[in-house]
Amino acid sequence: MKVCVYRGTNEIGGNCIEVATKNTRVLFDFGLPLSSMEEDKPLTDYKVNCSGVYADEVPSVNAIFITHNHPDHYGLLPLINPKIPVYMTKTLHEILVKIQPLLPGEFDISHLDIRDIDLNEIVKIGDLTIIAHPVDHAPSACAYEVSDGTKRILYTGDIRFHSNQNWKSWKLADKTKNPDCLIMEGTRLSRSEATEKYPTEDAVYKKLINVLQDSKKIAFISMSSQNLDRLVSVIKACLVTERIFVIDPYTAALLDIFHELSAKVPTVEMLQHVRIYYGGNPSMSSKLIDKGMFYTHKSKKITIQEIEENPEKYIVKYNSTLVKALLKNCVKDYDFIYSMWHGYLARSKTWDLYKEHLIEVHTSGHAQVSDLQEFVKKVSPNKIIPIHTECKNDYADIFSVPIVVLNDNEMIEI
Repeated sequence: MKVCVYRGTNEIGGNCIEVATKNTRVLFDFGLPLSSMEEDKPLTDYKVNCSGVYADEVPSVNAIFITHNHPDHYGLLPLINPKIPVYMTKTLHEILVKIQPLLPGEFDISHLDIRDIDLNEIVKIGDLTIIAHPVDHAPSACAYEVSDGTKRILYTGDIRFHSNQNWKSWKLADKTKNPDCLIMEGTRLSRSEATEKYPTEDAVYKKLINVLQDSKKIAFISMSSQNLDRLVSVIKACLVTERIFVIDPYTAALLDIFHELSAKVPTVEMLQHVRIYYGGNPSMSSKLIDKGMFYTHKSKKITIQEIEENPEKYIVKYNSTLVKALLKNCVKDYDFIYSMWHGYLARSKTWDLYKEHLIEVHTSGHAQVSDLQEFVKKVSPNKIIPIHTECKNDYADIFSVPIVVLNDNEMIEI
């Protein structure tokens, strides 16, 4: 087998890996670089230098496998030749079909040949055998084990070991021991930041309870609506502290979608302490209206006036329209809980308005260095190829396994 990392050897995100034999070519992930999220450029500006995959080429790639539902791993899919089958878990397929059209920008994969796979299912593509193993990172995230019958590769995708689903990642270590090559992410090799104070999702949950219990002020929280673990932590913290969680229609729609995928996730109707504010973000509102998902829970509607009557009862998911109105009309003091990656604080001036009230409560979606070290010990690979990292040259100092440091577009034989 040969391996080429088209993008990801020098940056976090944008993953695209080829595993090839003499007769078979398979790609793992086909993502956008993180820089694309701050730029207004067409998808074609971010193409990787991989032949035989794009719509205007004769296809020579046999299949593409996607690890999870973050754009830095799937964002270039609209550009591929529709004759190339794309494999992903059923849950991931549902997420991309239902959630992605609601987000800014155009994302259309309706023309693609998407084939659902089950976790732990064995898939044969030409000379290669591929197995998707569940990991802790995002809903239905997986790692891929690839074999040609003589050599074996394990690609972690994005992985962590510190949420309530961490058993998935440790089980991967037990099931895939001694691969010839481990292609492993190293996002947090370069990140030593305030989020380390809350190393697990349970620590985040307990801190949220402390903040909400100790304060008599309204709380605002900035967080990703797609971070299901965080949504559940906030909902549970509100139950304990008797706060009402005010969300937007998009977050409500996501809870409905996640409930369809897993009955363990509650809908808004199941939650007495959740209300919906319907103002702000006209573009998102328009998309939700088009899909019949806007007024699904209109009985849960809350107005600014209701919040103003007793603001200390509420924790409000950040909505610039609502927050600015409350600060202008009635709120004199507040807590602002920031529950996203610390690095975004420096990238946007939005948060400067609230910096005197800011409380960071977050844990990463990526593995801590100590957990990666323990994972490598358990897996015991013959060699490691760094990916999804800005610190590939540091792997040799951190892991006691031979490290193969690649540049983008460099092909090696395993």
